[in-house]
Order: sequence, then C-alpha cells, then structure tokens
Amino acid sequence: MKSLLLTLGAGLVAGLPSQPQSAPRDAEELPTLGLANITQIDMASGLQGRRLAGPFMGVDFPDPGIIWGDGSWKAYGTSSNGKKIPVATSSDTWSWSLTGNDALPNPGSWVDPNDQGIWAPDVQKNDAGVYVMYYTARQNGGNHCIGAATSNSALGPFTPQAQALICDSANGGVIDASGYDDGTNRWILWKVDGNSLGGATTCQGGTPSGAYKPTPIKIQRMARDALTLLDSPRTILDNEGRSNDGVVEAPALYKIANGNYVLFYSAHCYSSDDYDVEYAFSSTIDGAYTNRGILIRTVDNRGVYGPGGLDIDPNGRTVVFHGRQNPNQGNAKRQLYSAELTINGRSISF
Repeated sequence: MKSLLLTLGAGLVAGLPSQPQSAPRDAEELPTLGLANITQIDMASGLQGRRLAGPFMGVDFPDPGIIWGDGSWKAYGTSSNGKKIPVATSSDTWSWSLTGNDALPNPGSWVDPNDQGIWAPDVQKNDAGVYVMYYTARQNGGNHCIGAATSNSALGPFTPQAQALICDSANGGVIDASGYDDGTNRWILWKVDGNSLGGATTCQGGTPSGAYKPTPIKIQRMARDALTLLDSPRTILDNEGRSNDGVVEAPALYKIANGNYVLFYSAHCYSSDDYDVEYAFSSTIDGAYTNRGILIRTVDNRGVYGPGGLDIDPNGRTVVFHGRQNPNQGNAKRQLYSAELTINGRSISF
C-alpha cells in the first residue's frame, strides 16, 4: 500500500470567520480534490506503528478523530480494542502507537447500560485549554444521541456531562458529531440518523420498503466553551436517495483559501464496499453545500475497501480515515489510514 498523511497544502485554512451569504460559485471555480500517498497505519501486536508496503497487519480503529494535544498527535476511535474510546499517539502521523488508555471509560449516566458501544469521537480544545470530546451513544431507553465530555489531558479520561448534548428521537436519533472553530465562532455538525428508521435504504436491518428517509447533516453555532449550543440548527446537506443508498454521514468541515468552505462526508452504507469519502462546497459556513465530488472510494484501486469516516486536524493539515483490507467483508476490521492532499488552484497533483 502506498502512504496516506493529508496535507491540505495550499488549500485548507482554519480560523477564518464566516462570510456573508452569496450565490454558489460555478463548479469550474472550485478546486478538484484528491488523495495521494495512501498508507495503512500499522498498530499490530507490538503496538508500535511503522510504515508498511501493504495492508498486512493492524487493529480495528473505526471512525477516527485526530487532534494535536499535549505534545503529540492523538487519534480516537469508535469502541474497539477492549476500550470504549481507544487512543493512539504519534509524533508525525506516519507511525502510531496504540496506548492502553480508555479516553472515556464512563460514557455517562444517560447512556444505556446495556449498550455501551461509543461511536465516532471528535475532540476539540476550547478557549480555556480544556479538551472537549463529542461522541455518539445510545440514550437509556431511546435512540442514539450526541454527548460531550471534558478533560484537562488529551489522553483522558474524559468526564461526561450529566445529560446528552443533542438528541432527535423523532427523526431516528443523531450520530457522528464533529466540531469546527472558524476563529470567531465554534460550530458543531452531526448526522440525523434517519436511515435507522428503515425506508428504502439497505443501510439498516429488515427489508427495504417505501421512500428513502432524510439523513441531513446539520450545523449549529456554539459558545467558545464548545459545550453550550447557540441559535438553532440548520441543514446543510442531505442524501440523494438511490444514488448514495439514502445515506450521508461523518461530516468534517474546513475553510479553503478561495473563501469557500468544504464539507467532507461519507455516503452509502458503512459496511458496503460502496462506502466512500465525498466533499461539497459552500460560500457560507451554514449554507447549502453543493458541487459534490468523490475524494476516495473502493473503485479507485488503492487497496482500500469502503473508506470512510475522514477527519481533519484543527490546523487543516493532517487527515485520517478508516478502511478495510479486502472486498466484500463488511464486518472486517476498519483500519486506520492517513493521507496527503495538495490543492493547487483547481487541480490536484498525485
């Protein structure tokens, strides 16, 4: 396998304020995004990451979130490796060590005691220097909700808030939260888990029937503590029905140099080889995202099957995501990858 670190070279810039509403730009004015140098991150039995020529060994590390904190890179994964939230560390994002830490050993009293699986963690550092983790868990007696937890250490343990931060039971629950700081405002994004209600999608148990359910990506402004919700949520993207199996999820946001915002997300069913990483653009942070494109997918012949769950570090330089080693193995390990992306105006050089 080749290598994967993602440097958004001339392109992705965090820390800029939202711009006034304006009309969407024509597609030809927007950069074309792509990946190069894809590498599997090995965190096998010795737990010391090293570069590999191919995807031969590794551990399950789905839905990775990444941040630089306390002198090294930290990556957090969905429940696996005997931990509710496993943590890996790296000095350079090219080699990783799986720690023995569980970043969230107690997900909170609001979480169903019979379902302690925690999904898709994302960690921010607020203005007070406190690390804030967003995570998905099943509410006691209900659907999935988004919780928040805090720690003075990037390794944790994180202490959960007393109540869930965001719920939406009527529309199927909420999952896949991610935070973004534009330098003035903080924001939180998430997916409404409409496909959990059934409908035409194959991304749920039971027999598909009826229409595709909405699975909107939503955004809401937050206070500088990254814990307090402000204003009301807005929908910025939704699935396109049959063409993406009625699913969009796993949002991650950045502002690029030409003044547009780019939203990365995954589409299709997570256990399918069709699962991929896509992107769309908007001229305002909470506006409609259009001009969709595909960043990486199985048919790109890069040896990564069902790639998804991409996250970008707060500086817009390093990207991680998960993928499987072999085709048609929806329940196989989803291993950690990193990638390098260079944006030069409208084109990408591999």
